[in-house]
Amino acid sequence: MACPRCQTPTLARPQEGRVAFVGNPNTGKTSLLNALAKTALEVGNWAGTTLERVSANLRHGERTLELVDLPGAYSLFPTSPEEALTQHELLHHPPEWVVNVVDAGNLERNLFLTLELAELGLPMLLVLNLMDEAEAKGVEVDPQALEEALGVPVLATVAVRGRGVEEVLHRPPCRSSYRVAYPAPIEEALERVLQGEGNRWLGLALLAGEEVEGAPEELRRRAKAERERLLGEGLDPFLLILEARHQAARVLAERATRRKALKTSLSERVDRLVLHPLLGPVFFLLSLLLVFRFTFVLSAPWVDLIGRAQEVLGGWAMALPLPFLLRSFLAEGVVAGVGTVLAFTPVLFLLYLALAFLETSGFLARSAFLTDRLMQAANLPGKAFIPMVLGFGCNVPAVYATRALSHPLDRLRVALAIPFMSCGARLPVYVLLAGVFFPREAPWVVLGLYLLGVGVGLLTAIGLGLLLKAPASEGAMELPPYRLPPLDLLLRLALLRTRSFVQGAGGIILGVVLAVWALLHLPPGGLSESLYARLSQALTPLFHPLGLTDWRLVGALIPGFVAKEVVVGTLGLSYLGQGGLEPLGLWEGVLQLYAGLKAALLGTAQGVLALLALPSFGFAPEPSPLQAALAQSLTPKAALAYMVFVLLYTPCAATLAALKEVVGGRWAGLSVAYQLLLAYGLAFLAVRVW
Repeated sequence: MACPRCQTPTLARPQEGRVAFVGNPNTGKTSLLNALAKTALEVGNWAGTTLERVSANLRHGERTLELVDLPGAYSLFPTSPEEALTQHELLHHPPEWVVNVVDAGNLERNLFLTLELAELGLPMLLVLNLMDEAEAKGVEVDPQALEEALGVPVLATVAVRGRGVEEVLHRPPCRSSYRVAYPAPIEEALERVLQGEGNRWLGLALLAGEEVEGAPEELRRRAKAERERLLGEGLDPFLLILEARHQAARVLAERATRRKALKTSLSERVDRLVLHPLLGPVFFLLSLLLVFRFTFVLSAPWVDLIGRAQEVLGGWAMALPLPFLLRSFLAEGVVAGVGTVLAFTPVLFLLYLALAFLETSGFLARSAFLTDRLMQAANLPGKAFIPMVLGFGCNVPAVYATRALSHPLDRLRVALAIPFMSCGARLPVYVLLAGVFFPREAPWVVLGLYLLGVGVGLLTAIGLGLLLKAPASEGAMELPPYRLPPLDLLLRLALLRTRSFVQGAGGIILGVVLAVWALLHLPPGGLSESLYARLSQALTPLFHPLGLTDWRLVGALIPGFVAKEVVVGTLGLSYLGQGGLEPLGLWEGVLQLYAGLKAALLGTAQGVLALLALPSFGFAPEPSPLQAALAQSLTPKAALAYMVFVLLYTPCAATLAALKEVVGGRWAGLSVAYQLLLAYGLAFLAVRVW
């Protein structure tokens, strides 16, 4: 049904079109886009999560639509990189129409941006999202009243649950007929500025003193003259324009909403505990411990199963009627190398699943709020913690996320601190070694490593701040309401991130494993005589002070410069390759896989029960062949030093590339030397102090 007040009920429709999703942060733009396009774009609950336009294509009737998710913005007068990007996109790459997503429970604040979009003159569809949360807060919203006032179609949705979503692409958008009533001096000045050229929003922006890229020079000149004239008369155009928009948004919101008697919401009651200055940090640490406990307990049986499958596949490969070198390559190269890394995908999947829950439920944003004082102690804005938390998943997007920080020195300090955040690629190393040397304390050891990374990162930021004399930072954060994320959303995000990890690392892993396998087998002869062994042995004396005397451990750190993902794979190749694999019959292997599956299912059931029991961590899988081999060449102290070194030394090549792009090649190069020295020093302390 077309909006009865639309001025442009019919739009020209080329074969392809572009639709921009615009709105305040935390209004559910990405969820709505995902629901429409059946995609799994990242959903964020804080400023800076979406710093680039992301899009998805959708076949709609005879047309192909590109749905563009723009960063959250409160206004088109930019005060942050997100708002600047949104303004740039709308002005310089105007979409066919805009889907303006607003939070139905915070209508007045959200409508401020709506009024700017109306003045911009783009065809628009208004989506009142989060209707369920508004109702829970006692807010009743009348879409019809808003539709009549604004002159654009208005829909009510709960995007995350798919309610009302289907109609979004079936309601024709139109240009709003609504006009904000500005004071007479502003209207008169605007008329003289525009003189029939440029749109209303652009004229008002120039009159307010905003710098708008690409604005016509003549329009600028007239706006400047009018602005100076108004200021001379004691009238500030910027304040008058903002005040009029706020007043209009307030009137519209009051017209369309009715509030029941206010009660203290569940979110407010929970926040009294979670954001408490003393209890809050305890909840935060407990949540991290629970994440690792959940990850370890439930992933262990499946890691064991994949390890057994790796042995079976290796045995089958060795039984193939092929030349020995080729069988060795398949069994000891592909299976033992790549397969060892893939064996840790259950760990990554469950970690990403837990992190996705914390993100989408709103708890992670509160963790960032809670650490605001910690960030302030480091002279950083509170939202600097967000890129650091993102670094737990992957350092590369976390480095790019620092572009949300407004001050260049803040960006530099946080970007150089992020490589110390323990990304998912390092986790397999921790799991491998902690499972062998600290079987019952493994979650605590891994939590300690994560906290060590955060501590070193913060100290790095503080040190750089003192060195570069960074100015005091300020920042504001918005806390989204608590939301119970749907299970399918969590699974989609976890699968997407796990798949992205495997796909992104797969090529690198394969290349490095092939190179290591070749170095291990050249020249022909024993492993200890290979090129790989000679190179590793030449470096090993440097690591003796760390308790690392086995060249295979030192050798695995070398490809780790390219990607941390290959450290475990290289260990598997050098350790398991030395022992050789026995050929295995088909039926014998099937029986082993069946037994492994039964053990995994039983272990999972035990793990679910063990989640409620402290301090036991339930399922205790048998050490894999690689773990058994490592137990013979490391002491617990040396294992801890090895994990500390892996945590702190140079991140992957992709992270270095991101650092170079964000902070420049000189700082990226300096960070490499700094990380190596720091990793060596703290690993040395781990051996000597413990």
